[in-house]
Amino acid sequence: MAQVTSRIRSWLRARHTKNEQFRQAVRAMNVDRVRGLSDLSDVELIATDPSIPGSKHQMEMQRRLKVAIEALTVETIRGRKVATWLAVIGVALTAVLVVVAVRS
Repeated sequence: MAQVTSRIRSWLRARHTKNEQFRQAVRAMNVDRVRGLSDLSDVELIATDPSIPGSKHQMEMQRRLKVAIEALTVETIRGRKVATWLAVIGVALTAVLVVVAVRS
């Protein structure tokens, strides 16, 4: 009986190891696919989309959209800061002109 139990445990361990190796292989394959998609241009990515059931294409397009939005946000914030400083400088120059005009 002990020998049968030992064989069963051994078989279960081997099966578990094979399952884990399979999962790792699938993960590696998925990572390779996503890396391949990230190398495509926007036009190629959209053109090779298998009519949107492929979540990998969607994820890559969403990643690119997020990057573009972040870049636009940074640009918008810079523009606001520049506009604020220009307004401050304009007010300061106006105040200087008013002071000069009042003194003369």
